[in-house]
Amino acid sequence: MSDENLQDREQILNHIHSIFKAFLKRDRAAIKQAHTDDWVGFMGPSTGIERGIDAYMANVDKSLQNFRGSGYEILDNEIQVYGDISIVYYVARYDYLDDDDNLHSIPLRSVDIYRRESGGWIQAGSHITVIPSGGNWGEGDSTDK
Repeated sequence: MSDENLQDREQILNHIHSIFKAFLKRDRAAIKQAHTDDWVGFMGPSTGIERGIDAYMANVDKSLQNFRGSGYEILDNEIQVYGDISIVYYVARYDYLDDDDNLHSIPLRSVDIYRRESGGWIQAGSHITVIPSGGNWGEGDSTDK
């Protein structure tokens, strides 16, 4: 793997961390800035394609209203760089506090599309969802039983 490829992967992973941190800080402007205006994808319970930053931010607003983030951890990731496009796979845990300050965690999986622009790597698309796994965080035997 070339040094440039390693640098790209590091920059993209740092960008993902910045998005999680912006959610924890409830920094709507930073979240919006981390995505392209023409972002396309699926978020959570999407039943159709979400198109554009406004659709993305409508989902962000719901998340910021419903979840008081307290921490996160990226449990696994795979970053594949193809020139100015990158496909990113990751599994993460997002921790939040309920109204009684009880700690809960949501297991997430995502496939992100990143695009290199003049300012660096930026998220142009995503499919993020809660892992329907009964709490094993997507680890272990992945075969259907």
